[in-house]
Amino acid sequence: MEENVRPQNNENVENQDKNVNEQPKKKSWFKRNVGATIIMSLMLIVIIYLGINLMLKQKHHREELENQRAQYTSQIDSLKKENYTWLTKVFSWSIRSEWMRNNLEQVLWYSEDLLKFGDINNIKLVDPSGRVIFSTNMKDQNVITEWSNIQKIEIQEKSDKLVVASPIMGTDMPMGAVVIEYKINKQINDTEN
Repeated sequence: MEENVRPQNNENVENQDKNVNEQPKKKSWFKRNVGATIIMSLMLIVIIYLGINLMLKQKHHREELENQRAQYTSQIDSLKKENYTWLTKVFSWSIRSEWMRNNLEQVLWYSEDLLKFGDINNIKLVDPSGRVIFSTNMKDQNVITEWSNIQKIEIQEKSDKLVVASPIMGTDMPMGAVVIEYKINKQINDTEN
């Protein structure tokens, strides 16, 4: 009988060896917590999606602001040109009678008053031949210009100034022109930076 018992012991020993070898290995945290792993993965995907979405919206917002800024700049420039044109036209009306009386001293006073606004660089009176007969800048006196015999308001835009010329009409023919040079301010571009 001992023989019968022994094999049982051998079997028990073998079974114990198998049980020791077959003991379950420790599961990783991710395998033990499948639900938490899935939730964390979903949260990571959502965070990445929201981050990308936020960056795209910010880019779109910046582009929209730039477009609006360009529109407003264009509109402001247009309004300034229109205002400068009207100012030149009204000034030409105001000096017409003084010029007809050959009272250039009064024209000088009007011009000095207008220069106080700050946006004006120079005011010139040009006779029909194109010669400057009066200017707030003495260098321009008696110089020939391209502003002879103009029939309507003309505008020239140069790098840092806007030149507006308006004819001064006599009773039957043009007497000359008033030419005003305005400073162009680039303030809007400075505020962007």
